Amino acid sequence: MTHKVQITDTILRDAHQSLIATRMRTEDMVPALEVLDRAGYWSLEMWGGATFDVCMRFLDEDPWERLRTIRKHVKHTKLQMLLRGQNLVGYRHYADDVVDAFVEHAHANGIDVFRIFDALNDVRNLVPAMHAVRRVGAIVEASLSYTVSPVHTIEGFVAFARQLKDEGAQVLCIKDMAGMISTTAASQLIRALKEEVGLPVHLHTHCASGMAPATYWAAAEAGVDILDCALSPFSWGTSQPPTETIAGMFRDTPWDTGLDADALFEAARHFQKVRERYLPILDRRSERVDTGILLHQTPGGMLSNLISQLKTQKAEDRFAEVLEETARVRKDLGYPPLVTPTSQIVGTQAVFNVVLGERYKMITKEVRDYVKGLYGRPPAAIDPALAAKVLGDELPFTGRPAERLPPELHTLVDHVKAWGATPERALEEALSYALFPEVATEFYAARREGRKPRTAEPPPEEMVSKAEPVSVDRAPGGRELVLDLGGRRSTVRVDGVPRPGGVFRLQVEGTSYEVKVAPRADTTRRARKEATVAQGDGVIRAPLPGVLLRFLVSEGQEVKREQPVAVLEAMKMQNEIQAHRDGTVKALHAKTSQSLEVGQAILEIA
Repeated sequence: MTHKVQITDTILRDAHQSLIATRMRTEDMVPALEVLDRAGYWSLEMWGGATFDVCMRFLDEDPWERLRTIRKHVKHTKLQMLLRGQNLVGYRHYADDVVDAFVEHAHANGIDVFRIFDALNDVRNLVPAMHAVRRVGAIVEASLSYTVSPVHTIEGFVAFARQLKDEGAQVLCIKDMAGMISTTAASQLIRALKEEVGLPVHLHTHCASGMAPATYWAAAEAGVDILDCALSPFSWGTSQPPTETIAGMFRDTPWDTGLDADALFEAARHFQKVRERYLPILDRRSERVDTGILLHQTPGGMLSNLISQLKTQKAEDRFAEVLEETARVRKDLGYPPLVTPTSQIVGTQAVFNVVLGERYKMITKEVRDYVKGLYGRPPAAIDPALAAKVLGDELPFTGRPAERLPPELHTLVDHVKAWGATPERALEEALSYALFPEVATEFYAARREGRKPRTAEPPPEEMVSKAEPVSVDRAPGGRELVLDLGGRRSTVRVDGVPRPGGVFRLQVEGTSYEVKVAPRADTTRRARKEATVAQGDGVIRAPLPGVLLRFLVSEGQEVKREQPVAVLEAMKMQNEIQAHRDGTVKALHAKTSQSLEVGQAILEIA
């Protein structure tokens, strides 16, 4: 089949999200924008996904300003964003009026292509956003979240694609977030979509398994229209195949991309310098091929998240167990594709099941909501035993989850006006607040007060990697720290006075690290305090490290066994702590917003 294959470059969004946790700043993009604009891309993916959150939370940047800045410099190439359906760029479902307003404002400020996906491939979670995009005259690129399981078939994906076409899709995206799609699967699926649905097909994958370049060749033979690539400084590994390589591979073939090679290499030279600035936070493991993905099917971003969670639990040696348990939890939940937010839901529950030594001893709020039907329709039936444990006699919700949500936009606008938003900025700030309430509150308050947000990170040249202290020993004149450096251990001697908060900055093997060392006296005081708490079976203790969000009971209140009594936030999930006996709440031993260690007393039931 002879046809030009077009390219979307992810250098401004998914490439750095995959390799440096979305930390590239707008100032590092601007010098290359006009060069990118003349390269001849189909689109530039530059917004959505995690960029919105990270801009406000860590970079002291307004995501809306980033969009406007890029649009100012990119005048000829379509700008593209990633939208999580009814979740927009957040982690819960939002009311339909918020979805409409977000799409309208994003398009008005520069977005031409909306790539819309749902983690469950539930078309009901996509339709409101798709219709909103059609109303504003932008391009609807509706996605099939690709995965491999006993219930996911070519026929099933094609049937889903027909639904998307009926609802207004103009382009179909095969969104392979783990890099698992093989040459055969890509060829079969693309041919089927082209023949039976008849829309342009856009393939997105990652290099994590090593198959992506070969898959792209097979996709071109099958008739794919657009491929996702990333300029070479931020390609390979958990990112996309390098743009220059794919363009060169197709040159003088029927699928020649037509990209301007001079522009590609000029832009690549710029981003090579940018990459060097961010080396302190680049985890080299993310650049490697991990063929294990072909077995455990866990996306690279999810793998790094699991490693981080296990470090928090001091259980890194149980990583293999967690991968096996992830597969079991995914099966229990009806084989959801592992993409935000289901990747976090499945992975965190798997960690709990392994660390706590009992499957579903603690069930996260998110898993409970999933089983209740509040995320949408699972691809397959949920395990009956798990469903019974979560639901009891309750029936799951079977409607469209967002139909339960009343309109909320006017309330949000009134809220931000009350905190000082101007009429011109009220809608924009209201949308940011809807998506990330705590983050937006701090971000806009800091802007009005002329200060940096409390979570703002230093510029790239001052960034350092984080190292977890495995052990800390006092020695005359200093400390010796045994550090975990991405699975390797290194002993270093630390002298001098730490920065505020007990933080030391040090160089190890040519890399800067930041290590927080708690003084031994603090540990001793906490141990003494814990010793004063009754040791009887009425004390409920933290089963894992986390932050106590709130109590659900008060002193003197009668409780029943398995009644939720507190909510502990651990590994970015909210977890209900349940009473283990009937009785009366005798004492609350912790405070809300307090960080708790494993075994630390929360409350006592007499």
